[in-house]
Amino acid sequence: MQHAGHGPNIGHGYVKYVIIDAKGCELPPVIFPAMISPAGRSVTGALAHVATVRAGGGAWWSGEDALLAGSPLTILAQERLTDPVFLPVLLRSALHRLGALNGTARGVCVTGLPATWALDHAKARALGAHLRDAHSGYSSIRVIPEPLGLVYAAALDNHGHLVGDPALLEGQIAVVDLGHHTVDLAVLRRLVPVPASLDTYHLGTSRPLQAIRARLSATFERELTLFETDQAVRAEALLVAGEPRSLPHGWDRPLLQHGEAIAARLVEAWGRGSQFDTILIGGGGAELAPLVTAIQQRFRHAQLVAQPQTAIARGYARLARRLGGASAP
Repeated sequence: MQHAGHGPNIGHGYVKYVIIDAKGCELPPVIFPAMISPAGRSVTGALAHVATVRAGGGAWWSGEDALLAGSPLTILAQERLTDPVFLPVLLRSALHRLGALNGTARGVCVTGLPATWALDHAKARALGAHLRDAHSGYSSIRVIPEPLGLVYAAALDNHGHLVGDPALLEGQIAVVDLGHHTVDLAVLRRLVPVPASLDTYHLGTSRPLQAIRARLSATFERELTLFETDQAVRAEALLVAGEPRSLPHGWDRPLLQHGEAIAARLVEAWGRGSQFDTILIGGGGAELAPLVTAIQQRFRHAQLVAQPQTAIARGYARLARRLGGASAP
């Protein structure tokens, strides 16, 4: 029997969720900011409906809708694993957006935690419990170190079969996952993770985004959330009074400095990196070009994975298909 593969990546900045169905077809992935708020009262006469999900006996808004409440909740620390509603709300919201609630997309689930967190079995069990609470359709759940998802996105196809070049499958590779809260590392030999190589640096993109937010708020005289700052950075423009405005000169200085800080830490850990056949770069932070450029200037054989923001979730879903015994049609 073939199983769907679920790949939820509940990041600190964004929720990414990929489902590959039992035929090997990927559903359009969902991406939304990892924010929640208690659902407010509906306004009489409103033309649009705000989707809500229930958890912990209450109703909740998620993603950009959480901004309607004025003070959205986001949890960057490990406390998200013990909070009774934060992760269930995000997971149910993702499944609702995918149309996969009520067991309509049953299958194997693979998800992950930051590299060093995943070594703690208590944390992995806590995440698994939130997944079970959010969806009854998982036939099994596997929690792995987050950066491994990048490898499986490149090394597996939608049927869970090994693909890719020999350097990836047979060589020694390093992985850099540029996240919102952390940067996670892993090394694999012939696709076998080296336990001692798993590492987590608190060098996520939230640090430079905080500095850029302060600069933009002062320049344009409006308060911005980190999510709105991130959107402005990606577009290199900000909507002000309905008009796109170019960002001020030097706005990217915190991002450039942060890229250099990440690259320096990698040099400390790996030297010139010549021991690796290739280095894979991915995660949501990999969509910010200055960070990737700084790494590639130090490591010429570093390469950006396809669709870096959703690559980890895609790798999870492909591994889930493999674990579920999927076969080509």
